[in-house]
Amino acid sequence: MAGNSFSKARESIIPLLQAAQSEFGFLPNEVMEAIARFLRVPPAQIQGVASFYSQFRYEAPGKHRVTVCRGTACHVRGSGRVVDELTMWLGIKPQETSTDGLFTLETVACVGSCALAPLMVVDGKVHGRQTPATARKTMEKISMAESEANHGDKEDAV
Repeated sequence: MAGNSFSKARESIIPLLQAAQSEFGFLPNEVMEAIARFLRVPPAQIQGVASFYSQFRYEAPGKHRVTVCRGTACHVRGSGRVVDELTMWLGIKPQETSTDGLFTLETVACVGSCALAPLMVVDGKVHGRQTPATARKTMEKISMAESEANHGDKEDAV
């Protein structure tokens, strides 16, 4: 019987981690400890599973999540150059968040929209047939909108 409950706990770890990350945007230590208590497993087991999968984050993501597909079709059509441009423009590497907290740059194995290769997804919106220039323009638009929003907030406060 004990082996059966252990098996059910193991099967529940990933869905619970995914749900927690969906809720918080990342996996706070307190949440992983709560999952361990709920499943009655050692916290190290939860952390071990979470650290094995690159989908899980341990720090809060930036306000804008930028994901570049690195699948075969996207790679062949230049996604590496898009990543290089974003890395240079944002000043961060893939899987990092900018110091101002605005952008998190991620790469994924495949988004599943190969006809639009190379593509990036920004805040859930797919941007197909990207070049370094179009990717940079998208980031510039977001950055400008953020700057205008922040400037408006400062004027309202005066």
